[in-house]
Amino acid sequence: MLTQTVAGRTFDYSYCIGGRMQTPANIVMGSGDTMYVLCRGSERTPNVPANRATGNVRVCVFTSGSTPGDEELVAEFGHGGDSEGEMTWPVAIALDSEENLHITDEWLNRISVFSKDGKFLRVWGTSGDGDGEFNGAAGIAMDKQENLYIVDSLNHRIQKLTKDGKFLAKWGKLGSGEGEFDSPWGIGLDGQGFVYVVDHCNHRVQKFTPKGEFVAKFG
Repeated sequence: MLTQTVAGRTFDYSYCIGGRMQTPANIVMGSGDTMYVLCRGSERTPNVPANRATGNVRVCVFTSGSTPGDEELVAEFGHGGDSEGEMTWPVAIALDSEENLHITDEWLNRISVFSKDGKFLRVWGTSGDGDGEFNGAAGIAMDKQENLYIVDSLNHRIQKLTKDGKFLAKWGKLGSGEGEFDSPWGIGLDGQGFVYVVDHCNHRVQKFTPKGEFVAKFG
């Protein structure tokens, strides 16, 4: 067993799960023992989107089981491409109260929505720098009111929208000051609704109120 100690905490390798996954990029936990794993497919060629003909871009659905080794791949859905229900460079998943999956796509600059059973429901978003437009849609998180916070990476900002894509607010611009970003990527919310943004090229994490007011930074 591999053991590592980091910052006073010890981590033991236990086991791994897998099957039919290529370049897994994001995971979210659903109800019960369900896990949704987002796979980006082949990325062998720099600056070229995944091979849309192979179908390697998909969501794999697993059940975790009650004991190690009981994990099972129970379903998969999605396909590489740019038509409705297809994805090219998917990045992250947010689940709503009905366990619908809201998936960002940094190449197509849109959000695709699927039911937990894999049925395509809708898609919204387009390329640009206006309200509700994206240039590198990356991390995504949903608050208790089911509003979405989406990292608009190459526009160096965060956008807040309803789960149907109605624009609500935005904040951020290119820079290294408080409340500024350089190619942000990941995002998460805590139990009080504070927003944490991974500010990739500034090598830090920033914390904001739900209204986008700067609170703190670290890193």
